[in-house]
Amino acid sequence: MNRKKLVEKQQSFYLLLMISAFGSTLFFGTYYLLADIPSIYIPTYISFAIFCIYGALSFFSKGLVTLFRLSIITASLAFYNQVWYTGGISSPAVFEFVIPPLLAFFYRPVRDRYIFMGVSFLAIISFWPLSVNGYTKDLIPANMEFSHSLFCTVFVFTIVAIFSFLFRSALVVKNEKLGNSMKQLRETTQKLVESEKMASLGVLSAGVTHEINNPLNFIKGGVEGLEIEMQKNKVNGLSFEYMDAIKEGLQRTAIIVNSLNHFSRQTDTMNESCDVHSILENCLVMIQPMIKYKGLVVKEFTKDCIKVQGNEGKLHQAFLNIISNAEQAIQADGEIVVQTRKDEGLVRVQISDTGMGISMENINKIRDPFFTTKPVGKGTGLGLAITYKIIEEHKGYIQVMSEIGKGTTFTITLPSIKS
Repeated sequence: MNRKKLVEKQQSFYLLLMISAFGSTLFFGTYYLLADIPSIYIPTYISFAIFCIYGALSFFSKGLVTLFRLSIITASLAFYNQVWYTGGISSPAVFEFVIPPLLAFFYRPVRDRYIFMGVSFLAIISFWPLSVNGYTKDLIPANMEFSHSLFCTVFVFTIVAIFSFLFRSALVVKNEKLGNSMKQLRETTQKLVESEKMASLGVLSAGVTHEINNPLNFIKGGVEGLEIEMQKNKVNGLSFEYMDAIKEGLQRTAIIVNSLNHFSRQTDTMNESCDVHSILENCLVMIQPMIKYKGLVVKEFTKDCIKVQGNEGKLHQAFLNIISNAEQAIQADGEIVVQTRKDEGLVRVQISDTGMGISMENINKIRDPFFTTKPVGKGTGLGLAITYKIIEEHKGYIQVMSEIGKGTTFTITLPSIKS
């Protein structure tokens, strides 16, 4: 906690202490004045005046620790004088000595609590021999003994109750902060784990694409060689159609491998010029094997070339997360529509699906880490949380509209690169 916040916190506590001191010294000073006991009411009124000085000094927010210590010492001396003249160890006011160490629990430095606990303990112990040997006095009139006991008891009980409640409230707040810190730590840890998994998957993808590229090149070379031989030997046209089918398969495989290469990029730079259409095309190639059995993908791309500045690998991950969620939301005979447009220096990517939709209750939770409506084992609840974070890193934002049974639309807005 910085000094400013510490002073503010201590000043509010010191103000409460001063109010307690003003009220108690004024009340008991007046009570002993009515009982005509100058040995008690004069020191009590003097204590009241001293507390007024302390209170005025506290508004300057300087030396609060010193003022606190002086206030406790002043209160302890007033208690000691009060007990001395109201029966010593048998006085109901003797219990007031639990107040100084209790107050010290709320103030810094921590060592003060041990000092005031020791002083209060020694004060109480000292009254035993003093009372036994007749040094203390009981100046309370017999007709006021009950009221005096009642007021002392109420005073001690009130102060202890107030500060015990404050202590409990402080513990509750501290526990809540600790709980929030633990929650944030768990979330951060899970994000790091997920990030590490994504990094490992990227490395694995890079290795797989490299290994796939080698046999693809062999197949491509073999196909080209066969074509040459077929042309030399004047093979019929049907065989060429078979060769065209093989080449088409090679081309599609090459596109998938290229998409994996985009996904596996592990750079941290945010200064890349990212072609949004190229990224979306790669994402759709990767999702095609899953969506082709469930529905159609409709591309409505603007004719303009739209580029944003950032990290291509991260943007690929963000778009792929949203498109994957759209695919998973569709049960059968559905449709995913991917639209792009350029609007006054902004790039807008709209991904719509005709899936099951998201309830209004859950739509505000989808960006929370670990929130998921998927069955156990089907999702971690981190996909959209990471997606929101990536888009925010690119100085963009995401808007979501959804209706149960009709589908969901994600609109991603990013600043475009000026042409």
